[in-house]
Amino acid sequence: MNIKKMILLGSIAFANLSVQGQKNDSLEVIKATRNFVKAFVEFDWKNFRNSFSSDATIFFPGWEKGKRRIGQKEIEETWVELFPEFIDSTKKFDLKIDPKNIFMQFYGNTAIVTFHLTPDENYLSRRTLVFVKKNKEWKIVHLHASSVSGKK
Repeated sequence: MNIKKMILLGSIAFANLSVQGQKNDSLEVIKATRNFVKAFVEFDWKNFRNSFSSDATIFFPGWEKGKRRIGQKEIEETWVELFPEFIDSTKKFDLKIDPKNIFMQFYGNTAIVTFHLTPDENYLSRRTLVFVKKNKEWKIVHLHASSVSGKK
């Protein structure tokens, strides 16, 4: 499975959402997650990059240079390399996304959003977004993407 497809499948739909923890911030985290996904699906670079904290980290799935990316500069360079669609509007394509088992947990000013993706019967993809509330805004401080092969 190519890396673009695995990462694209990492976006979030909001069916079957479960929430655990403090409910008063859950709507804000849902909104922040939706904004991130919308910006990703539309290749809206400004809003996409604004979803992340400047000190965020990311593990990309299955990429041959899959080491941890740290900070705004490394993260942005990697996203643009993997998805030139963010800066070249002629390369945009329609994303098909079907996340499953979305679950949110809250620990003070930290929210964890996890979900599964099932791109086909031979892969199960998992995504984790860790948000921290900074200056009254929820920002992604870590994104972890991984996939496992084999029958579900």
